[in-house]
Amino acid sequence: MLTTVAVLVIVLGLMVSLARHVREQSAQALTKNLLRQLDVAMTEYVKRSARLLNGMPAGKAGVPEVSPFPPPQIVADATADARTSGASAVQDAPRKANRPQLLQGATENNQDVMKALAAEPVVVGRLFAELPASVYDGRILRDAWGSPIVFMPDKHPWVGTAPRDKGYFFFSAGPDRDYLTPVDNLYSYEEIAGTPKP
Repeated sequence: MLTTVAVLVIVLGLMVSLARHVREQSAQALTKNLLRQLDVAMTEYVKRSARLLNGMPAGKAGVPEVSPFPPPQIVADATADARTSGASAVQDAPRKANRPQLLQGATENNQDVMKALAAEPVVVGRLFAELPASVYDGRILRDAWGSPIVFMPDKHPWVGTAPRDKGYFFFSAGPDRDYLTPVDNLYSYEEIAGTPKP
């Protein structure tokens, strides 16, 4: 009887581990798909806006104005701390950043992007109509772990560099739900698309 119980415990442990792995793979696939869909929607938005805004610099034409990420106060604080301590602001940014401020900045950034993309109702309707409310509630688009996806209209030393063929990219906080950590690079559209960072 003890042998049977031991075997059942081992099988149950394996099933739980497998279920966790499948759930994590599903979350990653959903997030990657969302990043691709956002890129498609933004490409359509930029094309249409660029036609209306002739004469703007290539790569920036038509890109919407959004709340900056990371928020300016976090950048200023980390830079000031780096000057006084002699450390690198880039290296210290993730440790110095205030998590609630980063989440607030990501939420504002995401709301601005989704508001801009609402100008493309056909694209947005087609891409996001089937998403559950926990992912897209009509105002904020979240990754599979519940964090707002961030739009970077240009490169940023703490976040990364935009792909060479575009002046922007999207990224997710990833499963740790912390922004500005190295794992975020695994959840950015540029990595998914296979574009190497310069």
